Amino acid sequence: MAATSIGLILLSCLFHALWNILTQTSRNSNYLSGLKGVVIIAGSLVFLASSGSATVPDDLWVWIVASGVLHGVYILSLSKAYQTQDISYVYPIARSAPVFVPVFAWFLLAERLSVSAMMSIVLILLAVYILHFDGHLIRGFRNLWDAILHKDMRWAFITLGLVVAYSLVDKRGMEIFITARPDHAMQNGFVFFFLEALIGFTLCNLYLFSVHPPREIVSVWKAEWRRGLVAAVATMGSYGLICVVLQFEEVSQVVAVRQTSVLMVVLWGVLKLKESFGPQRIFAGLLVVMGVSMMGWES
Repeated sequence: MAATSIGLILLSCLFHALWNILTQTSRNSNYLSGLKGVVIIAGSLVFLASSGSATVPDDLWVWIVASGVLHGVYILSLSKAYQTQDISYVYPIARSAPVFVPVFAWFLLAERLSVSAMMSIVLILLAVYILHFDGHLIRGFRNLWDAILHKDMRWAFITLGLVVAYSLVDKRGMEIFITARPDHAMQNGFVFFFLEALIGFTLCNLYLFSVHPPREIVSVWKAEWRRGLVAAVATMGSYGLICVVLQFEEVSQVVAVRQTSVLMVVLWGVLKLKESFGPQRIFAGLLVVMGVSMMGWES
């Protein structure tokens, strides 16, 4: 992987960790996501008006719409997870998603999994298990199963599935874009991001205002507008840069380097927010990084 790509991904990691921390520590994660969405929608309209959406290939629109819908549901799911669980619990689960992409390729495309790929999957599954381990082997598995089924705790696992889905969609979309416009990689990445974000955050806010009292939403927006603005800028930097890199690098390598954000967020939750089970969650975060790195850097 090129040094420039690694640099862009690491910068994206920092942005991603920042907006997740801001969202989880908000008075209401769902409402802050809506506020962030308003800022991003406004930024999308300005950017697209200046760059022109007419440059988008016709066969790319289906991937833009699919990505927008998936991201809209993902935003709500992640916000719900942060309202019910610690960030050092939710984030490693949600960000372990890329390791499962080759599994779907195995079933759908008849691709083979290597020994190192299977080992990386085992590491990720072990990390998810460790998050629920309380000193007893059987009880730990029961805790994991209860978490998947629990009406609140399962949101982290729903988010995991959504990340897998939009990762595959975004990669395919950026392949189409760079083929059609090979000399406009930076613009391609941000045009794709802003178009899918326009769809995703519009759906997100329509849902929020349909099920929650508008007065409550606006009160949080007034109190946390600075937080929402920073989270919006961080989100634009995070996903925009990844869309740029996806045009040149293998998706498995991109998401492997990007998992650096797992350690950033886990350390924040444990050290700054004083969340419980610190050593256990830091170890789980390290296993996630090791697992996706093995998957991503395989030649």
